[in-house]
Amino acid sequence: MKIITPQNDGWHYFFGYYDLQPFDSKMKYHLCHRVKFMDRLPVESDVCELGMIDLETNEFIKLSETTAFNFQQGSLLRWFRDDDHIVYNIYDGEAYRTEVKNIKTGETKRYPMAFADMSLDGKRAVCINFSRIYDFRPGYGYPQIKDKYFDVNAPADDGVFLMDMDSGECKLILTYEELKNKLPQKPYSDGKLLVNHITFNPKGDRFLFLLRNFPAPNEKKWKTMLASSDLEGNVCALTEYCVNSHYHWKNDKEILIVTNLKTEAKEYALYLIEDETAKATKLPEPNPTDDIHCIYSPDRRYIAGDDYPNINNIRTIWLIDTETDRIYRGVSSYSVPTDNTDIRCDLHVRWSPDGKYLTYDSTHTNSRCVCMVTLDEMLKTNWSNNWNTPPLK
Repeated sequence: MKIITPQNDGWHYFFGYYDLQPFDSKMKYHLCHRVKFMDRLPVESDVCELGMIDLETNEFIKLSETTAFNFQQGSLLRWFRDDDHIVYNIYDGEAYRTEVKNIKTGETKRYPMAFADMSLDGKRAVCINFSRIYDFRPGYGYPQIKDKYFDVNAPADDGVFLMDMDSGECKLILTYEELKNKLPQKPYSDGKLLVNHITFNPKGDRFLFLLRNFPAPNEKKWKTMLASSDLEGNVCALTEYCVNSHYHWKNDKEILIVTNLKTEAKEYALYLIEDETAKATKLPEPNPTDDIHCIYSPDRRYIAGDDYPNINNIRTIWLIDTETDRIYRGVSSYSVPTDNTDIRCDLHVRWSPDGKYLTYDSTHTNSRCVCMVTLDEMLKTNWSNNWNTPPLK
């Protein structure tokens, strides 16, 4: 393991979510955010610098900046279509918007709405209400704008928008009112609804999302339905309202997800769910008994996943070899404890395009930094065939 971001320079570095690709195609640069604080939520005036790390020198090269960011997903910074362009969200004083920047010429293009995910070919984006997300969990939204539908459980003119990345045209394809009516399960669907964690399949012709209800008064927890849709808003439920957490598209038809499938089920595990049919298959052992940020390697042989801190504030990156059924305790990293879950530093492990490296965010140095570990290093750690009893080093 090595730290790839600058150290002891007064900045806190992080990339963001586990299912985004930070590496350029030549594996020379790694995208990154940096700010001057780590112990509180961002406020309206906070500026986050966007840049890339030179993987040979560990130099941070500033490319842009934004005030629309959070610690869990940053500004959704990623490469756009090629190595010369990046895309991210901004707040321009009036609205949250998507900005594309040519990092060689400095030319920028802005779009009407902020995106939540983009197809791999960069042709289209899905957009949702980040103010509504902020009210649900500030660690995933932006703080500048109050949700105009704050008091509306299922508005008829808000929901999922499809944005054309050539023309900039935005079209509302799935409203909260439609979601309430098309995916009914009382009492959850009658509550205040939220679309979160929305992701295109690799082909870009369908997307997956989590439909959640805001917790009722005096309650701390919510329920989540896993659902999918085509680009016209023809939606289908893939689970009941239950525990649905982190997921990753294995291919255009199968989704890897931590779930318990049904509302009353107590235990959850890793499942493969078939899109549209909702056929669910529990993965064989080793299958985690705890929630992880799960993601397949590019060749789909390995599943990497980081968990939440144990009693000693240690987080672990696990590696499941689906061919040998071995599980590796690949990385153990101290995490600075916090009482505010919205500013915690999840490791959010992610793969390089060639599958030889993994990077993750960490606070083991008592500041935020980005670290890298090789697949070979992961495979040299102790392994087991049972998730519940991995051997200690």
